[in-house]
Amino acid sequence: MLVTPSLMHVKTRSGRGQQEDAIRLRPEAAVSPDLLDGLKADQVLARLDAPVLRVGPERTEWQCVRDDHAAMAAAGEWSDLLEALRFTDQERTMASGGRRVAPLISDGMRAGLAHAIDRSDWDLARRELAVLESVYDKNPEDYCAAQTLAQAHVDLAVAKRQQGVGAPLSQDLWAESAAHYAAAEDLVTLFDPIEEMSPLLAATRYALVRGIEDGGAVCREWYEDWCDLDPEDAAAHAAHAVNMLPAWFGSLAAFEREARRAVRLTNGVTAKAAYAVFHLAAAETLGDLLPTVDYEYFFEALGDYQSATGCQYRANQAASLLAGLAMDLRKSGPAAAYQLTKTRAALSDVLWNRMREVHLDCWTRGNDRLAYALAEVFGPALKRGARIVRRGDGLGTLVRRT
Repeated sequence: MLVTPSLMHVKTRSGRGQQEDAIRLRPEAAVSPDLLDGLKADQVLARLDAPVLRVGPERTEWQCVRDDHAAMAAAGEWSDLLEALRFTDQERTMASGGRRVAPLISDGMRAGLAHAIDRSDWDLARRELAVLESVYDKNPEDYCAAQTLAQAHVDLAVAKRQQGVGAPLSQDLWAESAAHYAAAEDLVTLFDPIEEMSPLLAATRYALVRGIEDGGAVCREWYEDWCDLDPEDAAAHAAHAVNMLPAWFGSLAAFEREARRAVRLTNGVTAKAAYAVFHLAAAETLGDLLPTVDYEYFFEALGDYQSATGCQYRANQAASLLAGLAMDLRKSGPAAAYQLTKTRAALSDVLWNRMREVHLDCWTRGNDRLAYALAEVFGPALKRGARIVRRGDGLGTLVRRT
């Protein structure tokens, strides 16, 4: 049984005091934008001596889990894969960054299908699906075999619907997608996630809500089951948050109520973190925070979200979002002064006390946002010639003596 991949728990090069030589940070705008106190983005980035990684070790670890188990699937080691999947699922085994290992193993088991879908090679996709069907046929009593096949049907159902993005979906594609959702539902309902003690099965069942007729009616109940099985898993909150947006089963008012309800469901384990996950998921989907967000509550929740793992992935994720919010609020003028003050305080807390290194894969809006965050917090010291270094559990400034 393979549970720990070859590079699992890979650590950052946190002992190094300088950024990697291979990475030379530059502003991404054609002209370096002005920041506070007349600083330029390129000036700020040039002063960053803290560790900088293109891809954080958390994402590297997640991909290692997928790749190692995809190799096992390619070698036909299905019994070992099912054993590993069951163990990590029922033990709630966690990788870095709060990610659960079981869904990553399941991703690896379906890697051939994912490759076929990415290439829109539907003949290959059918062959890959047939392989997973044969695994289930040989293990009909194993909920892990059923989950893997059911999730494969969901993958295909979503892919078929996405073929019609930008144009009305044809009746044939809609019928094919519906057939895959129905097949997944038939498989999932053979087992009870609560009886199997399986958050993974609960997650796959929840993934059906967009493809079945009564999805809106059952999504809250199925989400609650998922939370009961694994209250520490942020993936449950993120999935439900997107479905609570107006485009699906919710409204702005309902979204806020569900975010508060999520806190009540998991408060004893992760404090207010669920509220932050809800709004992070909405911001990722829509490109901006919802207007209903309670800023003070959100900033407290964001701290709980990062504290739950203490990882640099979440610290960078929080810093990037707060920097973008501060940029937007500063453009709004005096009317947003109070929110800007609170946002700058939250950003300062993350940079001074939580973020020890930069993971560029978390700064999805580019290096200009990173430069803005650093200038916002360390601007006065940078004007005096200081450099930004790792200091304790966060970043700080240092004037180097010549």
